Amino acid sequence: MRFRVSHGLAALLAGAACLGFSGAAMAQETPDDGVVYAGATVGDGYNAYAGAVVALPGASLGNGLAIRGGVSVGEYRYDSEGARIEAEYKAAELALVHQSSGAWGWANFSVGPRVTDTDTDPTDPGNKREGTRFDAAVTTDGAAGNNWRLGWFGSYALGDEAYYAQLRFGPLLDASSQTRVGVEGSLQGDETYDRHAYGLFASTAIARNMELRLSGGIGKTDGSDSDGYAAIAISRLF
Repeated sequence: MRFRVSHGLAALLAGAACLGFSGAAMAQETPDDGVVYAGATVGDGYNAYAGAVVALPGASLGNGLAIRGGVSVGEYRYDSEGARIEAEYKAAELALVHQSSGAWGWANFSVGPRVTDTDTDPTDPGNKREGTRFDAAVTTDGAAGNNWRLGWFGSYALGDEAYYAQLRFGPLLDASSQTRVGVEGSLQGDETYDRHAYGLFASTAIARNMELRLSGGIGKTDGSDSDGYAAIAISRLF
């Protein structure tokens, strides 16, 4: 079996990729306690996710330990033994996060359990993600620099041996609104598929402690034609 389109699987690994905005907390005199976020991606399939990061007692957003929780839903399609399969999934994840930050930027590292429930139509016995599965994932995200910022996100699921890695690079165009425009690229896959994607993004503050990011581009999964994607992410510090 080889997946043709995998936007849905990406949500399982990249639901926390929007945490790049957490660096906005570093510049405030009074540290924030956490952040809530939500987003969605559409292509030949879709995913939507929401979650929050909350600093533990004695810590703050960007420094010390925190708890991250999130949920995601979506659909993806692929070809298996000549049949077109549609898969729908629901997932939830909980992780312990170690945060660090400074004038250089910030970095987060986390580990925790993940549960996923997948239904395929028609039923595909060859899809090992069919039904309810429990897994563990290790994740990192962060950014270096301000006027010119390089952000990253990476995640690896231990049981499924699935990976997702993304880099985002862009200059600060307006300091008052924290507006950036830049480029992004990602790699993802597991033992059944490999995919790469490239695109552009734009992010800006839309209200106090709230950021919006839009992105889009093209991707290609091995053995299939190129396809497009569009994504939106929104976050709010508290």
